Amino acid sequence: MLNKKTSFLLSIALTALSLPLLLVQLSKAQQPAIGTVQGLNMGDRACYVEVVNNQGEQFTEFADFDICEQNLVGKRVQFTYELDNIQAVSCQGNPECPDTERVMLITQAQVISEPNPAPRPALSRVQDLPDGTYRYWNGTPSSSVISDAALLANGGVTFTFSKRGSAITGVFGYVDGEAICIQGQVSGNTVSGFAVQNLQGAKVLSTGETFQSFGPSGYLQVRRGRQASSSVVRYGSALLNLNNLNRINAGSRVPPRGC
Repeated sequence: MLNKKTSFLLSIALTALSLPLLLVQLSKAQQPAIGTVQGLNMGDRACYVEVVNNQGEQFTEFADFDICEQNLVGKRVQFTYELDNIQAVSCQGNPECPDTERVMLITQAQVISEPNPAPRPALSRVQDLPDGTYRYWNGTPSSSVISDAALLANGGVTFTFSKRGSAITGVFGYVDGEAICIQGQVSGNTVSGFAVQNLQGAKVLSTGETFQSFGPSGYLQVRRGRQASSSVVRYGSALLNLNNLNRINAGSRVPPRGC
């Protein structure tokens, strides 16, 4: 028979043993089981897999080094995870460092066939989108998930924004060029409000009541500008027409809370 003190200590020990298992299960539940691989990067500690899940959320996961040698970028993949040791961050890449840490590691990556694409629904108006974070692009995407490398290869303009009711705040910019923050209200597919460009050497495009295009695309028109500093230009009036832009995955960059 166990006395009360022994039973109490045994109970504590069993509870402590169960905690790591619980943490492992929670960690494993957070890993995307299926997703589109955006990038594979070989690191000192592991292979780093950049993946976007079916909801457009982006993750960076640890994987066995040999995963980086597979042709997975741009493909839809099913992942198998196992709890394993990798070199600790404190080692700072020193191959002789013995310190390790326990992580969920991708050990297998199986390419799965893409389902037959459903007919694209008619483009919805930005005004009708539920509250959330979105990104639009003036290119023609082959799927709803576009990698940063594909955007750089194709160029064009993007608008990454958050929507709360009819309030819009986001960044409009050229993939390989200038960008500007826009804040205002959306009606249909048009955002009207003000804009702020923060760029060393930025110059006012229009000081009066005449709209001027921000860059060659013509999607964004600005006016009533003033030079707030050598690197900040504020426009009291801005109009952004999103009619010919297509919605893509939100990406990893978070739009600003305000301009």
